[in-house]
Amino acid sequence: MSADFATRDDDRRRRRRNLIWIAPAALVVGTAAFFGIGKLVEWLWRVTLVDIFALKPISFWQAWGLILLSQILFKANLRPTTRTGRRWRRVPAGGNAPEMEPEQPEGNREG
Repeated sequence: MSADFATRDDDRRRRRRNLIWIAPAALVVGTAAFFGIGKLVEWLWRVTLVDIFALKPISFWQAWGLILLSQILFKANLRPTTRTGRRWRRVPAGGNAPEMEPEQPEGNREG
């Protein structure tokens, strides 16, 4: 039983040592991604739109403004909506669905 507690303590120590490096690494990676994506959009604007349409180059913060604006415009309604309640439930095959009348042959139609 004491060996079991010893392995648990060792596991906890290892996890703590690993957690100490996760936060700074995430901070560095997040900062690099932030600046990298902003510079990428700024560079793509300069390379494509300035040459093609003779627009002015944009700054880093304007590039992030474009990123946020495109997120708002193009990703706002992409989340699937959860529809609950009777109205949205499908009737299972062979369930309580109303019976349909068999189709009549072409010659027997009235009207």
